[in-house]
Amino acid sequence: MSPLTIWHYLLLVVLGLLFLIGILVSLRTNSKFSIFTTISLILVLIGFFSWISINEKVYVLEVSQLDQERYYQSEQILLKGTVRNVGNYPVANVVATVKLINSHGGVTGKQSIFTQPSAFAEIYEGDNPNFKRQTIAKEQVIADYLSPGKSKTFIIMMDYPPYFQHATFDVTAKAN
Repeated sequence: MSPLTIWHYLLLVVLGLLFLIGILVSLRTNSKFSIFTTISLILVLIGFFSWISINEKVYVLEVSQLDQERYYQSEQILLKGTVRNVGNYPVANVVATVKLINSHGGVTGKQSIFTQPSAFAEIYEGDNPNFKRQTIAKEQVIADYLSPGKSKTFIIMMDYPPYFQHATFDVTAKAN
């Protein structure tokens, strides 16, 4: 988990104060339990979504210098790149998500709406042993700790399905 920032502590203080106000309001009403439960659930939801929003805005990571090598003998692909902390706060446990997508378009890699893999088929045909997935995703920890402004190179090796024709990939990084 990444170190907490001033924004996290501010959120906890505000939620604590709102919880105390909610307790005082619930004690003055006839239906104490239902008011207390409602206020508690609302504060938990607000806290959960606010925490996620703060993490997305505070821990900013950038992936650059992506390069790929395909090993035909072992049917694997090697992705190299650099992750950089462009935010103002340190980040712990940087996780990269790689999505390998089989694009059925021509050599140019352009896809049309009719050549894209169906999400419906991905969900319901996944148990069929003959079904060939068109999108493969992998998550991997690529850095343990990044100070603000620092960068680190990473390498991700993943299986490359032999039935892919023209694969494209997308690499994103986030703080875990």
